Amino acid sequence: MASLFDPTGAAIEIRRRISEHGPITFAEFMETALYRPDGGYYASRRVFGPSGDFYTAPLVHPAFGALITRQLIAMWRAVGSPRRFTVIEAGAGNGRLAMDITAHAAAADSGFAEALEYTAVDLRDAPAEFHGRWVRSDRLPTPGGYGVVLANELFDAMPVHRVTVERGALRELFVDALPDGGFTEVTGEPSTPALAQRFESLGVRLSEGYRAEVNLGLDGWLTDAFGALACGYLLLIDYGHEAVDQYAESRRRGTLRCYSGHTLGMNPYANVGRQDISVHVELTSLRAAAAAAGFAEAGSMTQAELLAGLGIADYRADIEARAGLSPGEREANLVRLAALEATDGMGGFKALAFTKDAPTEGMLGVGSGALGAAPLVEAERPPSAMPTWEDLLR
Repeated sequence: MASLFDPTGAAIEIRRRISEHGPITFAEFMETALYRPDGGYYASRRVFGPSGDFYTAPLVHPAFGALITRQLIAMWRAVGSPRRFTVIEAGAGNGRLAMDITAHAAAADSGFAEALEYTAVDLRDAPAEFHGRWVRSDRLPTPGGYGVVLANELFDAMPVHRVTVERGALRELFVDALPDGGFTEVTGEPSTPALAQRFESLGVRLSEGYRAEVNLGLDGWLTDAFGALACGYLLLIDYGHEAVDQYAESRRRGTLRCYSGHTLGMNPYANVGRQDISVHVELTSLRAAAAAAGFAEAGSMTQAELLAGLGIADYRADIEARAGLSPGEREANLVRLAALEATDGMGGFKALAFTKDAPTEGMLGVGSGALGAAPLVEAERPPSAMPTWEDLLR
């Protein structure tokens, strides 16, 4: 395991907790490594884009935000085009999606722009270029009324417990400290019976030596999301699998991945506070938690299908035909649009919609409002070191 010769505040805090209380759960380790205000990865690093560690869809091309705006307008109209419509974006990151949606709202439909009240929620401070409402918190506000709770690539970074099977029994993987300043894993009795109950509810039996991740934070978060609005929708986009695939024998080493400088890693105990830690989202439990919270499912599809339904082909045609673009500008934009749709990459992510006292049929992937001209990026391809989503999803 790695040593920490230049420890971050997160690594120092993890060692303090271990010295006082003994080995900690991986969920506590991950939460501290990623989210601690003093030295946590998301609190202290510029993590997104070419100068960061990975890309998200809003950073690949602004068409993503423009098309999601069309989805939000369709949801607004489905509940009767109320004069006040709240969109709460959880895990707003660097604010790029929030800025794109609010910018495109006015161009796509003036009535929607007048009704829209956008709230971005994140543990980090608002970026300087963001001028909307930003809530620095890990909890959702509860404005009530009509609206949408939106989360793009949120659940993959939620803290998870890690488990294994030893001599036929479920064991939990805890994190302990090494004398050289690094960290290591030790196994012990599960910290909560909820871990075994999760696998029982799924009908999943792990084989000897299998390693798996379990997100026990789903239920609380989805309950909060249900309480955030009186009527409306929950729109989630993330990468993951149904339980039968998530816990298939082909993934017996688990799905945990680390990213730093657009490079894939497998060791969460190296560079604590300086690298991203993520896991695939187990969608069966997510659906069950949403239903238990009170939501009704309104559809699911891949990101490629979602963007196709919202009109990405029209944007592609606009870019191909637009006068005044240099060959480099045209190619850069088309390459980035293709990255959003690639079914072996971002296009393979899952989009899920749930409703609270709102229409359910035909809601997902149905755009509304004027499309307008395609937004553009500068004549620059995504860097060749862009994360390989095929590796991430395998």
